[in-house]
Amino acid sequence: MNRFAMVVVPVVFLMTACGGGGDITPPSGLPDDVEAAAEVITESALLESVTQLASDEMMGRGPGTEGDRLARTYLAGRLEAAGYAPAFGETGYEQPMSMVGVTTEVPEEWTFRSTKGREFSVRLGDDFIGGSGVQQSSAVVEDAEVVFVGYGITAPEEDWDDYKGADLEGKMLLMLNDDPDWDPELFAGERRLYYGRWSYKYEIAAEKGAVGAIIIHTDLSAGYPWQVVLTGWSGEQFELPAVDEPRIQLKSWMTEDATRRLVEFAGHDLDSLVEAARSRDFSPIPLGLSTSLDLEVGIRNTETA
Repeated sequence: MNRFAMVVVPVVFLMTACGGGGDITPPSGLPDDVEAAAEVITESALLESVTQLASDEMMGRGPGTEGDRLARTYLAGRLEAAGYAPAFGETGYEQPMSMVGVTTEVPEEWTFRSTKGREFSVRLGDDFIGGSGVQQSSAVVEDAEVVFVGYGITAPEEDWDDYKGADLEGKMLLMLNDDPDWDPELFAGERRLYYGRWSYKYEIAAEKGAVGAIIIHTDLSAGYPWQVVLTGWSGEQFELPAVDEPRIQLKSWMTEDATRRLVEFAGHDLDSLVEAARSRDFSPIPLGLSTSLDLEVGIRNTETA
């Protein structure tokens, strides 16, 4: 829902430039039409649209809901009032598209087993969060070996490959968030490239044949606290309909503290693993753990625009 709202807001700001008056003085040397636009962008005009779209009437604007339809109708009305012609023929100002809502029932505990038969569990919410990576009624992880793959990145142009040809078919991959950023010559330094995005992490795990992936959350690497991850990954998740792309069964996150305890249980040290991952010579490290997980998944096909 948050990702959907981000699509709507920039359009609203464009629309509000067409109403109201103001006293904003633009920088000199701009074209006349830019100055004219700046004169009508006012706090009240912006607030009108934002207030309407954020109102209870819009019911959160979730994809495929009545609130979604009302928000789109409102935006179409603003476009029409501003004199913009419809771009999509019979569908007017809207370009219809299909969406899939995925709701995953995640167990309260997730258990990992050592090669010696000992068990270690993490708790939903406090330690981990996750969801189905497949658009079907169930997602299954069965006795998957856990392998630490560093940043989980393959980037030929950076001479960086965390996988080194390892066979990861059916494995559960544990990986760091973000991308290498301690050197300005690596991955554009502190700037986060797509390699550092969680979506890339899950995509590359699927390409490698893994059954699932766990991204280690830290406030520093993510740029936001754990609560943001919990909120974003709870409830119904919206995606484009799957086609023939590879997918993992489980997309998950784990807190730094829970990860530290998990790898310690396996006889490893998280700081040492992270240090090893900060090298082009890194190779995947099996942790001597395996895990299983059965997820019930609700699938809802819907339409938005």
